[in-house]
Amino acid sequence: MSSALLRRLEKPLAEVRDALEGPLIRNAASLYGSTIITSFLGFFYWFIAARMATAQAVGIASAVQSAAQVISIFCVLGLSTFVISELAIDKTQARSLMLTATVIVGLLAALISAGVGVIFQFFSTSISDGVAGSTGVIVFVILAVFSTVLLVLDDACIGLLRGDLQLRRNAVFAVGKLVLLPLLVTVWAAQSGIELVVAWTAGLIISMLVLVLELGRLTEGQSSRLDFQNLFLKRHLMFRHHWLNISIQSPRLIFPVVVALIVGPTANAAFTAAILVVGVVQMIPNLLSTVLFALAPGDEESLRREVHRTMRISLVLSIVVAPCFFIFSGLILSLFGPNYLVASTAMGILGLSTYPYAIKSHYVAIARVQGKMQQAVLRTMTGACFEVGLAAAGGALHGLTGVAIGITLALSLEALVYAPVVFGVLRTASDRSGIGEGDPGY
Repeated sequence: MSSALLRRLEKPLAEVRDALEGPLIRNAASLYGSTIITSFLGFFYWFIAARMATAQAVGIASAVQSAAQVISIFCVLGLSTFVISELAIDKTQARSLMLTATVIVGLLAALISAGVGVIFQFFSTSISDGVAGSTGVIVFVILAVFSTVLLVLDDACIGLLRGDLQLRRNAVFAVGKLVLLPLLVTVWAAQSGIELVVAWTAGLIISMLVLVLELGRLTEGQSSRLDFQNLFLKRHLMFRHHWLNISIQSPRLIFPVVVALIVGPTANAAFTAAILVVGVVQMIPNLLSTVLFALAPGDEESLRREVHRTMRISLVLSIVVAPCFFIFSGLILSLFGPNYLVASTAMGILGLSTYPYAIKSHYVAIARVQGKMQQAVLRTMTGACFEVGLAAAGGALHGLTGVAIGITLALSLEALVYAPVVFGVLRTASDRSGIGEGDPGY
């Protein structure tokens, strides 16, 4: 009986092994390991912050950090994912490419964030405490610059197929900010939220020093020449990456700012906790699609194989986690404090958006590999505006629950638009497996 059962399980177990094999999946595992570390310790970061600081300070800090991350995505100019695709073709010029890209994005982030910080001081009563005085603006600028530069360097690790370096960097960041947080909250005179931002920023700086040393050793002997001409010649490709990145990443970072402005800083603290927990799960399909960027452009064969694997994982994940968010949202948010329970319903609704988000992430990855980024940019930018717009409208009408409904509805409608492309690749993969080509990835 046991041998018959083993024979029945042999094929599904082989499919599981096949789905989890290959350098791209291993790279995605390193990326998700980074996410687990940062999210798990990030949970304790916000948990400690919620216990030691006021909910208003937590909400302000969350909005300031999200604003800095939005700036970083804008200022990275597509060079993060552009670096992945370039290194997939040629790794011998990695040091020059990384140095050139980080100089460009770092200077741009410094200029943009200084202007945004001053605007927040004078025109936003909800966020102004988080960037108060020259100290607040300087901290905001440093946070934006290091966030931007690290986007490039983290993705460079993926392009070099060394996701373990990114994993190590994020571990240092997560531990560093967690260690510094209680000290800064204790010694900082005014609990305005700046102390939380400083702890976050210091963790970024320490982790970047660790990563730079590792990348220096990895690229030892390569040229350190800044090659701006090469990037200028490829500017059209670079900017297609840029607008795609903005469209898929910026809405999630804009949401806390929208909540802080429309619903209030205290409500934003609860929303931040909810979206943090949901994001741990939704990051899996995002990372699985991100490593697809390392495929050579036009490599349709590998694209079919890898999308078949990653979307299968995303589907199972979405089915399993959706009911869990509805059942356990209250319990999870209660760990942060009673003020955070207001986002319980919103967390349950956001849990329904995992599979639509997976479809959107895979659509972007497929567009990159197939060389159809210009078409994809028009669709995803429209979708991003739709997400932010519905979230804002929902927040104005029904608070945090309305924000969650708006986000989930927008992602679901986007998924209907992107689905023909994504499932078209899956159908091709299925058809090819049906005619006996023998590729174990199908």
